[in-house]
Amino acid sequence: MTKRTTSILGGCLCSLALIACGSDSSDTSNANASNQGASAPQAANATPGVSSSAQAGSGAAAAGDKSASPSGEPAKSDDAAQAAAPGAAANPAAGAAQTPANNTTPGAQTPTEPAKTPGATAAIDWTGDIRGKCTNFKTKFPGDEACIPAPPPGEGMQIHVGPSNWDDPEEVAKYVMKPGEESSDCFTVLTPNDKEIVYQTSTLSGRAGTHHIINTMYAGDGKYEPGSARCEGSADMASSLGSLPGASKPYMPRLSVAPEYANVGRKIPAHARMSSDLHYYNFTDHDIVREYWLNIYFAKPEEITQDANQIAALGGLGWNRNPIMPGTDKVYSYQCPIKGNGYIMQLLGHYHAHGRQFTASIQRKATGMKEKVFEMFDYQEPAQFEYNSIITNPMFAEGQAGAVTGRLPVSDGDVLHWDCHIVNDSDVALKYVNEVKTGEMCNLWGATVGTMPISCYVQ
Repeated sequence: MTKRTTSILGGCLCSLALIACGSDSSDTSNANASNQGASAPQAANATPGVSSSAQAGSGAAAAGDKSASPSGEPAKSDDAAQAAAPGAAANPAAGAAQTPANNTTPGAQTPTEPAKTPGATAAIDWTGDIRGKCTNFKTKFPGDEACIPAPPPGEGMQIHVGPSNWDDPEEVAKYVMKPGEESSDCFTVLTPNDKEIVYQTSTLSGRAGTHHIINTMYAGDGKYEPGSARCEGSADMASSLGSLPGASKPYMPRLSVAPEYANVGRKIPAHARMSSDLHYYNFTDHDIVREYWLNIYFAKPEEITQDANQIAALGGLGWNRNPIMPGTDKVYSYQCPIKGNGYIMQLLGHYHAHGRQFTASIQRKATGMKEKVFEMFDYQEPAQFEYNSIITNPMFAEGQAGAVTGRLPVSDGDVLHWDCHIVNDSDVALKYVNEVKTGEMCNLWGATVGTMPISCYVQ
């Protein structure tokens, strides 16, 4: 049976706690410039500004992640910061999105009861598009329809970043963006699970203006600053536990779990400390709110026998020292070695407004030949492709995102290449920074099984 889920990669831009490696030149000192973590809402028993819900304990064994294909396509993220989503339904299901009283985040203060507490509609297909299916949730800001209800108890957990009390102007103001503003701020939160859980799939939905959300787990002693706007620096990278699902656009639907990867998943320790890097922009003429909801669906621990590893191939860090000058029209090429035998399961490309073409290839050690496996063109629609037995990817075509179809094996000694064609037709020198129109990146993200993590910071 075909199964869909926001799978192991977890969306756009995974973790910054990567293993630096040679490939051109490497630079871990600029790692913090690239990206980081994310989270979701609930009413009572929540961390101020960052709320969460889940079944007390892991609940993982109670419900395996056996999802099917979503009915809707991802919403388009454009310069007008518009996010499409279905309209809200009515009639909340009793207790469907409630937080058990014994599932509070350690050290969290209980805020005053919010005026708006998202609930769930009565009948929900958790394998499809669940946007707009929250009840009792209406604000004066655009994008309320992006709200997604939390999974039923025992089937998953929800993490939320955004206002925890809509009746508190100061709380709401922390997340408001004025017209013309752009920022990349980090928020720290503990995951709500009382025990270690395993997962394969997720859904993330953010309000209009979402450019990327990067979630990174870190080891810690339970001490953290809830709702802080301090991004984790390179000094904290040694304590990284890996990534959590993130986003490269407002809506990241559940993707596929192919039969051959039914035993592949990821773990989340109990109350893991998570840094959520939110890059938002407001190119509209009205205020918007930075807010998103992340559902993580439990898998059965006894069925997960292999861990997924991430691909984090970051190119262009040297632009901070030698910016891309106005008038430049150039293809920037990067590479990263592959260690171990296995399969690439997913790839996702990421660049900004001056990117024209993004291509990824595998150079085979056995033959020396390059095999193109991924291509995209539109920065507003960053392509994410899966490589397995049940997904047919679009064929390569000029101006259209495409990829090879089927499982994508790689061998020890192969090399991952990625190229970005950048045209700086602005009057600003472009550095490796988060700003969409005045900065650039050339990053390739993904997931593998069998190989070592493929992680390179390249100049």
